Amino acid sequence: MVIPSIYPSLLDGSVYEDPHSFKPERWLDPNSVANKSTTNWLVFGAGPHKCIGQDYTLMNMAVAMGTAAILMDWDHLRTPESEKVQIIAT
Repeated sequence: MVIPSIYPSLLDGSVYEDPHSFKPERWLDPNSVANKSTTNWLVFGAGPHKCIGQDYTLMNMAVAMGTAAILMDWDHLRTPESEKVQIIAT
């Protein structure tokens, strides 16, 4: 029996620059090494044995973030970085 461990694959320094840091922006560049292959994100598996709940999970996360954005009180504090636009999503 072979039981693969996902933990070391998600911390592969050849795929993820500075793998021990929380950097969600590494997924913004479609040409980044992390995005070159769908098998680099093995949390849901890949290929014919891919988790059938992956799409549901991603949609559910989007709904939760959207609900939080609407229902929570947000304060914007102006900083020197406030005027620098990093990404414009439409």
